[in-house]
Amino acid sequence: MQQNTGEKKSKNKEKRTRVIKIRITGGVILAIVIVCVILKILNADPSSVFLKNTKDAIIGEEGTVTTISKASLEKVFEISELSTVDYSYNAVARAYEEDGATPKYYVAYEGTVTAGIDFSKIVIDIDEDTKIITITLPESEIQNTTVDFGSMDYIFENKKYETETVSQEAYELCKTDLARRAAKENDLMTLAKENAVTAVEALVDPWVQQIDGEYKVNIK
Repeated sequence: MQQNTGEKKSKNKEKRTRVIKIRITGGVILAIVIVCVILKILNADPSSVFLKNTKDAIIGEEGTVTTISKASLEKVFEISELSTVDYSYNAVARAYEEDGATPKYYVAYEGTVTAGIDFSKIVIDIDEDTKIITITLPESEIQNTTVDFGSMDYIFENKKYETETVSQEAYELCKTDLARRAAKENDLMTLAKENAVTAVEALVDPWVQQIDGEYKVNIK
């Protein structure tokens, strides 16, 4: 009877907040800034890696505007990764005895999953005859999973499981549970890829127009 009560309570608590927050990180913010103020970049004092890389790619060593090339485009993307989506969870993880069937406790928690792309895996192709730049982005990936330790709330099947070490055990359990849930979120990966395309477009298009407006950019 106690077990059924615990399961009922856990189901009431287990609600996942499917609120997708498009995370406009420093990189994406700067991408938008580039769209709006590209003509001012040359006079800016760039403190971020995006602005610095874009400025270095546009200006040659002697202060002249460079030409469009694979090397100059790669300069713009000299950053390890871009996070484009945060996904928030309210979930419940279940702890069992070693037999894998006897429940010990249920722990409700809040967590966040961050997804994005690895910039080092971007493939750039430039067709000088057709003046088309093709940028192929890698598949989006889970970059980080975070469990809010302070959000954990327990329902014990038996008081004997309420030990001094249960919080650390439960924390590891929640991290594993969150990673498992994130791996199944196809919609999250799709949205992260779409946002990455938007961010890269915002970075590259102004750069291309500044140097040679005849070129077209195709991002996929």
